[in-house]
Amino acid sequence: MTTAVVHDPSRAPLAQGSDVDTIRALCHDLRQPLAAIRLLAASDGGDVRRRMDGILEQASWLAEMVDEVLVGAKSDLAEYVDAGHLAEMCAVRAQPTAAGEVSCAHDDTAIVLAKPVALSRAIGCLVDNAVRAAGEGGHVLVSVQQSLGVVTVTVSDDGPGLGHVASRTSLGLTITRALVASCGGRFELVPGESRGAVARITLPAVAPAAAAS
Repeated sequence: MTTAVVHDPSRAPLAQGSDVDTIRALCHDLRQPLAAIRLLAASDGGDVRRRMDGILEQASWLAEMVDEVLVGAKSDLAEYVDAGHLAEMCAVRAQPTAAGEVSCAHDDTAIVLAKPVALSRAIGCLVDNAVRAAGEGGHVLVSVQQSLGVVTVTVSDDGPGLGHVASRTSLGLTITRALVASCGGRFELVPGESRGAVARITLPAVAPAAAAS
């Protein structure tokens, strides 16, 4: 996946998890582009070339994720990551299979020191869960804000709320907590103000000047 990163010679390698957890995480992530490919392939209307381009784009994403797990995850190292850009990419990739709207809003600069593969997989899992919870005609908002030395990534939906969607307690959320922890961050899932749920990742912010040095 594309991320804005700056190499840091002091970074530490990603701690190795169990092979079973890695396989489960990969299978969870693969469902989204596979569903998009099936929808595009089964469609009878629209421009054929555009549908083929969509299938090719999703297939390329599949290949990237497999490479990340087989090669990238083993050497996933802490980098200076633009969390806003990463969240936007996750939102864009979720839209083809969403029955509603997936939007993203983020600050111009929200840099964190994190493992890009782990963080992208964590955000992607939250967006995927929120899309399923929101359902047809629902709305998922992915936002990234930096304030008081902290970068907060929030994924909210307007679905029926906690306790009404099976995926809320799925293995995916357990893996997400572990992925966020491996990046030195915190994760929480709380009820929305009126309905739905809010998933929140918080990470220490990095000053742009420090990331550019």
